[in-house]
Amino acid sequence: MITKLELTNFRGIKKGELELTPVTILLGANNSAKSTILESIFLAPNPCRNVPYVVSRLQKRVGSSVNSSYCIDVVSAMHETLDYTGYAFLLHNYTSDFAKISCQTKEKEHYLEFFTQKNYLYVASNNMTNKNRVQIGGEIKDFFASFQLNQRNPQNIYDEEPFIEETLLVSPKLIGPAYEYLRNQWPEVTNSRISRKVAEKASTLSPESYMDFTMEPFFGGKTDINAYLKDGKRIRMGDIGEGIQSYVISRMLYELVNPAVLLWDDIESHLNPRILYDLSEWFSELVAKQKQVIISTHSLEATRTIAGLNEETTSIYLTSLQNSILKTKKLLFSDLQDFEKAGIDPRTAEAFLL
Repeated sequence: MITKLELTNFRGIKKGELELTPVTILLGANNSAKSTILESIFLAPNPCRNVPYVVSRLQKRVGSSVNSSYCIDVVSAMHETLDYTGYAFLLHNYTSDFAKISCQTKEKEHYLEFFTQKNYLYVASNNMTNKNRVQIGGEIKDFFASFQLNQRNPQNIYDEEPFIEETLLVSPKLIGPAYEYLRNQWPEVTNSRISRKVAEKASTLSPESYMDFTMEPFFGGKTDINAYLKDGKRIRMGDIGEGIQSYVISRMLYELVNPAVLLWDDIESHLNPRILYDLSEWFSELVAKQKQVIISTHSLEATRTIAGLNEETTSIYLTSLQNSILKTKKLLFSDLQDFEKAGIDPRTAEAFLL
């Protein structure tokens, strides 16, 4: 389990640290560094490892199908704009020449260092077996350089095992790339009974009753993932409600990867209270299996639901950025109840609480 995170010059955070517990909830307004924290932990095991997402622009660039993407490319894709798809967003104010992600566990400290030289981006880790720095891109603006580099020089960080236990990031921005990954891995998904297991669970959260999820041809002969209903009908995954769709894809992905640390960004997005309650119970099961869960949310309701079912193992942090310095205040579940009685919203009262 990761017990402490320290960040230096990473994205919008010039300096910050955070103690982590089996369940950690990051609560705050927009631009309060919640997603940045999750993305740093997602990158931490190895930024150039394969992760269970298929970035469509990468697939178009290489001219063939790809079954997964490098972690750093997935994070980059989450921040791409129409005219820019580079790596500079990893560095504070886009101009820092150094950034550091440090994770501590009970056994050891692990850190990644990103740094630039002559407009090239490198990464180094204290736990790499190959102690040399590794170039992970051509010029920083080149989104696809990491893929090209791997083809030229396979004996580098791409071949390293994760330096700490595997982390998985779930985000509304990644539902599409996750869906494409599941399509590519469908024989494993169905033969390991993951699809049926998730279908049975989803049936308790939806008016529809699902027998299973199947990969079948649709109009035009193209295959798609379908919900197989108990009355024999099929509904394409893309045509079921967004909340159930997000729940199903995320649960399948987790079961397939089985990471040690689950990161869930904007957990309230598209999810109704019933689904949030189910996820809260699931998080309790994960903690019992020695797994770790780190969540970000804008929602007081989601915070109360998750913390209420996991009170003994949960830490709640109100987060804020002040002059690029990460500020946090640890809240108790009882604090949320007191704020509610007093009519105080901690997300808008952060100036007084931090």
